[in-house]
Amino acid sequence: MTGPSVQELWELALSQRWFSGREGRPVGVEYGGWLPSESAEPRMRPAVLVVEFDDGRQERFLIPLLHTSDGELIDATDHGAVLLDLLRTEAPGFERLHTVPTGLAAKRYMGEQSNTSIFYGGQLLAKVFRRLEPGVNTDVEVHRALAGSGVVAELYGAWRVDDTDYAVFLEALKEPEDGYVLASQHAKESRSFAHHARALGQSLATVHRLLAERFPTTEVDGAALAAGFRERFHAVGEEVPAVAAYREAAERVFQQVADTALPAQRVHGDCHLGQVLLSEGRWVYVDFEGEPLKSLEERRAPDSPLRDVAGMLRSFAYAAAAGGADDEWLHACRAAFLDGYGLDAESGGQVLAAYEIDKAGYEVIYEARYRPHLLSVPLGYLDTLS
Repeated sequence: MTGPSVQELWELALSQRWFSGREGRPVGVEYGGWLPSESAEPRMRPAVLVVEFDDGRQERFLIPLLHTSDGELIDATDHGAVLLDLLRTEAPGFERLHTVPTGLAAKRYMGEQSNTSIFYGGQLLAKVFRRLEPGVNTDVEVHRALAGSGVVAELYGAWRVDDTDYAVFLEALKEPEDGYVLASQHAKESRSFAHHARALGQSLATVHRLLAERFPTTEVDGAALAAGFRERFHAVGEEVPAVAAYREAAERVFQQVADTALPAQRVHGDCHLGQVLLSEGRWVYVDFEGEPLKSLEERRAPDSPLRDVAGMLRSFAYAAAAGGADDEWLHACRAAFLDGYGLDAESGGQVLAAYEIDKAGYEVIYEARYRPHLLSVPLGYLDTLS
């Protein structure tokens, strides 16, 4: 049975929200073998669309194809039950780590995502990776390392072809509440979020402790780190002149970082309130793929865990702004989070300050370009530097 042409797959990809290859052109397709369903009929096979860009770079995008009873080939995530069947029966490439319940209804999440999520009866979740990168996916890798910790969703299995992860199957959290939405609501209602912030700090400390135990650790050269901070902050000032007023204060912080070697380990890499969910009274960290614009190698590279701490601190500032909370509300969140994590509530050290300045600089660029009404959020933090 032949598959659809490159052009047909290209047109199918163009109709999907997850597709980030629109600026390229299709140059090929790689087909995997047909996978048997429980009835032993060939029903699903992976297709990988190869897209080339003007700079010569190529990216690969996964489209699992389902062969329907009437002969039509469609994206299998629209009928996601087949993927769970393949996990349950441990079809070639599917690794099952726990018993998979039967009879779970499959529902594809239709919101904006770079991957595709499928929920199974409120008990399980499949995340199908669309833009493929060779090697172990960081989300699969970290969930495997943190299994049983209670601070991440439990890993039920994965789909892997050759040396590339195609999908991960996770515990679906019960009645999850988004961290950013919840914090913003508390801010709007002038309700303290400090107890949640402290629990978030405790959970992140557990994440970092286990990552340090289960992945290699090293040191980051402070001079090189400070040089990167300086370069990026200078570029921010070139694009947004208002930042130039903070350059001297930022430099004093960066200089103190330059004088030491810093412990480094595996980190979350994209840590903020949108990456945590409250479920049945526990805070769970999600989405360990790291910053999407970085390469897999960059996302896996050891870094100071204070990068994650700084990311969460900056996120509290955005929740405060969204809810119109005052400085007291924000300071209470910051202090409680740092206390839960195990850092001094007053400062957390100059390394943390350097990472937060760096993150605020990134925010300045983003807000100036796309959301100028929020530019005051990162500038407000920089204004606290002395």
